[in-house]
Amino acid sequence: MVALLLLARTGHALPVGAGAGGEPLRAVAARAGVAIGAAARALLLETDPRYAPVLAGEFDSLTPEIEMKWPQTEPEPGRFVFGPADALVDFAEAHGMRVRGHTLLWADPVRIPDYVARTGDPEALRTLLRNHITAVAGRYRGRVEAWDVVNEPLDPIRGTGLRSNVFLEHLGPAYIGEAFRLAREVDPSAQLFLNEIGVLSGGPKFEALLDLVRDLLATGVPLDGVGLQGHIFAGLNTPSRERVEEVVRSFADLGLVVELTEIDVSVGPAVPDRLELQARIVGDLLGGCLAVEACRGITFWGFTDRHTWIDDFLGPGRAPLLFDAEYRPKPAVEAVRATLAARAVPEPGTGLALATGLAALAATRRRA
Repeated sequence: MVALLLLARTGHALPVGAGAGGEPLRAVAARAGVAIGAAARALLLETDPRYAPVLAGEFDSLTPEIEMKWPQTEPEPGRFVFGPADALVDFAEAHGMRVRGHTLLWADPVRIPDYVARTGDPEALRTLLRNHITAVAGRYRGRVEAWDVVNEPLDPIRGTGLRSNVFLEHLGPAYIGEAFRLAREVDPSAQLFLNEIGVLSGGPKFEALLDLVRDLLATGVPLDGVGLQGHIFAGLNTPSRERVEEVVRSFADLGLVVELTEIDVSVGPAVPDRLELQARIVGDLLGGCLAVEACRGITFWGFTDRHTWIDDFLGPGRAPLLFDAEYRPKPAVEAVRATLAARAVPEPGTGLALATGLAALAATRRRA
C-alpha cells in the first residue's frame, strides 16, 4: 500500500501525503495506471526539511531538474560529476519512485557545453556524443526507467525545421537518430523519449514534431515515446482539453507512449480567481492526455511555488505549481486527484470507484 510510511535516505520516516490533506496523488495515479511525477532538485533534499516528505509522499516518479544535463554531468571532456544525480536516484529508489532521466542531449545551443560547441570535426563530435551517452546512461542502466534522449530539437522561433546547433551543422539531421541508437545500445531496457515544448495547442510546431517522429520511426530509430511539455501561461498558450487529446492521440496512433513531461501553469497575480483558473487548466491538460490509453505519465516541473524555475526566470508572483510556497495544497491538487480518479480502475469489491471518480471530476469542473 502506498499509504505505508516511506523511509528517507537519512532513515527518518516520511508520512505519505504529508501536507496534501487528502489521498496521496500517487495512490490515485496507481489505480489509473499512470505515473505521477515531479522534477526535483538534489540540493533541496538536504536544505528544505519540508521538501522531501511532500515529494516522496505525493509522487511516484522523479525527474532530475538539472542534475543529469550535459553541462552538469560532464562540464569538461571526460570529467564526470554524478553526485547530485546519484542523490536523486538513491532518493527515488528509497521511496518506490521511478526515475525519468533528463536529458542526454538538449538541442538548445546555449545548453551544450562550450567544448562540444567548439568541435568542428564530425568524428570528434560523434566521439564526444558516444562517450557522454555511454557514461551517463551506462551509470544508471537499470535504474532509470525512461530517458529524454533528445530535448527540444525543433526551432523555437519558426517552429518548423530543426534547431540550429553544432550537431545539426556537422552531423546533419541524423544526429537525433544517432543519439537514440547509442542510448538503446547502452541501456536496452530504458524507454527512450523525444521531448518537445510548445506543441499541445497544435499548429505548425506540432505538425513539424509529428513529421519528425514519423521520419525517425520510418528509419528504424528506437523511439518508444514522446514527451509533451506543458509550460502554460494562462491567457497566452492555454490549449483546450479537446486539443490536448487530439495531439496526444496523433502520437499514440503511431504506436508510441505519450507523457506530459513538464507541467506548470503560470497565472498572473491580478487575474481574478486565479487558483481556480489554474485548477481548471491543469484538469484540462491531464484530462486530455488521460483520455488516450497511451498516456502513461504526468510530470510537473516542480511541485511547490517555493522552488520554481518560473520565479528564477521571470520573477515571483505567477504561482505555477500544485502546492503553494508553504506547501499547502492548492485547488489544482484536487483537480489532479479528480482527473486521475476518473480514469482509475475500480479495486476489487469497489464497483463504484470509477463512477465516484467521474462525479468528483464533474464537481471540480463545476466549481472552476
